[in-house]
Amino acid sequence: MSYREAWTQIKLARQEGFFFEAITLQESIITDRLINYLVFVGEIKQPTEVYKYPNFYELLKLWKKSHPMPIAAMGRSNLQEAVDEWRILRNKAIHGMVKSHPGSPTEAVDDFLAVAESAASEGEILARAVSEWCRKMKRHLESDRSSLSLDC
Repeated sequence: MSYREAWTQIKLARQEGFFFEAITLQESIITDRLINYLVFVGEIKQPTEVYKYPNFYELLKLWKKSHPMPIAAMGRSNLQEAVDEWRILRNKAIHGMVKSHPGSPTEAVDDFLAVAESAASEGEILARAVSEWCRKMKRHLESDRSSLSLDC
């Protein structure tokens, strides 16, 4: 139910120009799906507290380690790299509005909002791709596990 609401909020946020909200929810979805997958395959242990999982960057490194072959999905030839590139774009969008070198002006608002809109658009595609890939992989791995237990 919370995923359905998250997707509803992403759609509304993008329509209304609240790109930071959309980007934040997209990262949350990607992070949650990667945590679920990485715990399932034993790459990370489930901590006692939900907020003790690795950060987004660390999750991406662990994902690449556990699945080093490029994943083709939703028009992307390498989903892992596309998500990592989006992470950088997301950082620019989330942190860029008020960042500048001391004594220098910030980026023009229209330029900044264009970056944020682009990040929100790409983030939606990638969040869906990661969610779908994780769902397929978990199903495939569960199937493999059940067939192994039947063979023993």
